[in-house]
Parts: sequence; structure tokens; C-alpha cells
Amino acid sequence: MRLKSLTIILFFIVVGALALSHSGAINSFVSEQSPSARESHVVASSDNNKYVCPMHSHIVSHEADECPICGMELVINTSRQPDALGERTTGIESSQQAEVYPEVRISPLVVHNLGIRSELVERGNLSHRIETIGKITRVDPMARSRITSPISGTIIEMVDKYSGAKVQQDEFLFSVASEELFALEKAFQQAFMQGDKPTASGMIPKLVSMGLDAHQVAQLQNGAEPIFPAKVFAREDGFVFTRRGGEGEPVTSSFTVFNLGGNYQVIEVTVEIFERQWDLVKEGQKASMQLRNLPGKIFYGTVERVDEPVGYTTRALESRLKFKTDHQGMTQSTFARVIIDGKSKQDVLLVSRDAVIRTAAGERVVTLTEDGRFQPVSVTIGEEANGRIEIVTGLLEGQRVVVSGQFLLDSESNLMAGLNRISNSEPPNPIREDQKH
Repeated sequence: MRLKSLTIILFFIVVGALALSHSGAINSFVSEQSPSARESHVVASSDNNKYVCPMHSHIVSHEADECPICGMELVINTSRQPDALGERTTGIESSQQAEVYPEVRISPLVVHNLGIRSELVERGNLSHRIETIGKITRVDPMARSRITSPISGTIIEMVDKYSGAKVQQDEFLFSVASEELFALEKAFQQAFMQGDKPTASGMIPKLVSMGLDAHQVAQLQNGAEPIFPAKVFAREDGFVFTRRGGEGEPVTSSFTVFNLGGNYQVIEVTVEIFERQWDLVKEGQKASMQLRNLPGKIFYGTVERVDEPVGYTTRALESRLKFKTDHQGMTQSTFARVIIDGKSKQDVLLVSRDAVIRTAAGERVVTLTEDGRFQPVSVTIGEEANGRIEIVTGLLEGQRVVVSGQFLLDSESNLMAGLNRISNSEPPNPIREDQKH
């Protein structure tokens, strides 16, 4: 029994010695025969001019070789090198350092083959078009427009036309004298004469809304007596449907003096505007409408009224549009495709939508410098409409930006690597014998 135990112990000692000897031989072979492989596959601790694979960040070398895994050409790693234990840079650190991008030159032949196009950064107006679905809620075959007094007062002059008489656009209808209007005219004149132009300018819109025209305002500035009446004119061609009141009779701002009719019918359309577009819709804006049962026919009208937001769940803004037409194919409850010319933003920097590259780290564009180099630039964008985007910061008027092919110039994996592979006309370096293993 004792002999058998000694034999087993001796057997394990011999096996352990052989295993240690074999492991040392393998380590010796690797250290002597594959120095370049270790140098390329293990991340070095030095930060001086390291070359890294764009697709495999753990492949680092001191020379511009090729990646032994994918065969891509190694490029200079300008970011912070990982340490010897293989710790990688976090996404937050990378995004904080990716603010400055290098300039890159590409041969004109490659630019032509890739179909790269550019445009100038321009300054202009950003116009919004609001497309929505509307419903015809009222059809008035007897089109009439109410003509009321802009202010309470007394009618002092009136056109001598009655029911059935024709009127033309901008034709004088009646005038109203008002003590309230005269007091405002006097206050405006005094403010202007005393040099208080901000106060005087602030009164002009109210004077116009009360019925004064630009010629009368200019006369007040020149010292004319402030007793100008409010004058009312026809807004369109038509005929007198009804007439109420006469010279010397008092009127209020809600009193209908004339009802003018036209050779058309009035179509009222109700639409709903989503919350993100509420501030773009105002009364008086132009609109167009198309009906499915009348293909190719476009009707033009205006925004007549904008109601308060309705519906907690839908968050929709209801708006009423008015269209005037002599077409008899309109029926109530018909759905229509409506386009409203929304509020425009004046004097802003604009680029095409295709020029902006959207990433998780932010938006950027690729600019073309005067010497023919391409450089990505981080930008801050604003509103977007009709295929154009407002540029808040990052670009200047007159700069040239790439609008086609920029995805090849701004590779998400590595900008320089992608450009070098595209523009490099020299044959790739042959794989060394020590890299084949």
C-alpha cells in the first residue's frame, strides 16, 4: 500500500514538471518569434504618433501598416490613447473632444466620381407652409360682405347708391365723424410737434384702424386741423345688397351700413392646426384648397378666424378659412387638402436640408474651403421649412457647404480613415511576413 501511494505522488510530480516546461517554451516562442504581432495587437502606453485601425480600436502600431483583422490601413490616432490594460475611452469623453475636425483634400477626379455638390450659405427669409386636412362647414350661395363703421360716431357723408347698384373695389362708401377720433388725432399731432416721435409712431396703427389713411396722417404731421373723419371704402367689386342709415344718423362699430353682394359663393372651411404650428397661423394669411372630386382645381382664400386651442388630448387649434368661388361643385361636409402660407422668419442664414448631418453628438455640415479642402463644422440649427434649415451658429454667409456626397466625407467611424481610403491613389503597403501570423 505504501509503495502504491509513493508511485501516485511521483506520477503527479512528473506531470507538473512537464506542464511548466511546455508553458515556458510557448511563452519564449511568442516573445522571440512574434514581436511585431504583440506590438500591433497590444495597446501601448506611449502616446507619441500611434497608428490605430478605424474599425478595431485595440489594434495599435508604431508604423502605418494594415490591420491584421480587416486589412484596413492604419491611421494616426489623434485622440487619447488607451492604457496598457486595454481601457477604452468612454463615449462622453469622445463627444467632448470631437469639436475640431481636420481639413482633408481630395483629388478633383474623385470629387467628380463621387458626385459631390456644394452650395453657398445664403441669407434670406424662411417661409412656412402648413399642410392639413379641412372640412367644408358652410356654403353661402348668396355671398355678402358686411360693411360696418370702424368707430362709433355720426355719418356725415354717404354714396348715393341703393340696392342693386354696382360698386367697384376701393370706391368710397361713407364717412363717420367721431369725437374720440378727433381727440386721438389731436394727441398724435401734439406728440409729433413736440418731437416725441416714439409716442406718435405708436398712435399711427390705431389711427389707421379707425379709418384714417396715410395721406390724412401726413396732413396731421404738417399741422392740418385734427378733424378728419373716418372714411370707408369697398374692399372688392360687387353690388349693393342692402343699405342702412343715412347722413346725420348715429352709428356704432357693430352697425352694418352696407351689405355688398358678389357673383360668387362663399365657402367656409374649418381646419385643425397641431400644437407645434400654433404660432405660425394668424388671421389674414393666404391659403389654398384642393378637393378630391375636383382634380386639378385650386381655390384660393384667407384665414378668417383663429380660435383658442380645443381638446386636451388632441391639442388642436381650430381655424376658419374663407374661399370665394363661382364653382357650383362645392358641397357641405366635403373634406379638402388645405395649405396655409404661415408666418415667415426674416433675414436668417439658410442651407439646404441635405447639407446638415444629424448625429447623436449634434448637427454638423461639411464646408468647402477656398483652397479646395473639405472640413466638417459643428453647427446649431433653428427652424426648418420647405427643404431649408436655419443656421444659428457655426457658419457665415458666403461659405460653401457640401449638399451631396457628404456622408462619405464625414464617416461616423473615422473621418480621416474614410477619406484616405477614397483619395489615396498609391497601392496599399504589402503585408509583412511577420503580420501574416
